[in-house]
Amino acid sequence: MTVNHLRIGICEDDPVQTTYLQQEIQRYYDRNGILAEIESFHSAEALLFRYPTELPFQCLLLDIGLKKMDGMDLARRIREYDRDISIIFITGDRDSVFDGYKVGAVRYLLKPYRRMDLEEALCCIRDTRREQGMEEYIGFRYQGEYRKLKKSDILLAEVQGHYLCVKTIQGEYTYKGSMKQLRQEWTDDCFCMANRSVLVNILNVERITRTECLLADGTVVPISRSCYQNLNQVFMRCFM
Repeated sequence: MTVNHLRIGICEDDPVQTTYLQQEIQRYYDRNGILAEIESFHSAEALLFRYPTELPFQCLLLDIGLKKMDGMDLARRIREYDRDISIIFITGDRDSVFDGYKVGAVRYLLKPYRRMDLEEALCCIRDTRREQGMEEYIGFRYQGEYRKLKKSDILLAEVQGHYLCVKTIQGEYTYKGSMKQLRQEWTDDCFCMANRSVLVNILNVERITRTECLLADGTVVPISRSCYQNLNQVFMRCFM
């Protein structure tokens, strides 16, 4: 199934460069029909304060010349708990290129870089992740912290009064929220409504009938008449 939603992080202390990167990245993904969410940070400390243990991004663009903690040290810190995230370094120092590959940087943008350099780096990341079959993650806020789940582990999300219950293969997460909000956050095509209260992950749907679908863990979810056609079409497109 085609991935149509990416989250990109930028850590750059020059506001002019930050604005330029945001605009060019957004333009690139819009042109390729991919929904991109871009979040920017003016320092390594600001990024780590916001996300101290887990990152919601598929790609990070890091300026090596950050003050206090520089981009290279930030990348080393990130690699302690996240080996999959793609890192693009931004630098004016060619000598730093060799150090960057030690922390798994996939590309460098040497200042002054051109639009085509940035687009080539973004294209490389998209193709590399696809070729390597890297695990995709879905994030949400849970008990004041950002949680990241493997997309393939999610079974369903269900409305329970004023709360949402996200059920995964490993366990459940119940928190205050709405289905409307979750649908805005989880825009991937594999998440489909089975009825007005339940959002199922097509990747873990084993069988569909006119009235219900069977999930990988044995859970049976009722299908409403209004949701059946779309759910069935996505299921067939994914597996047939």
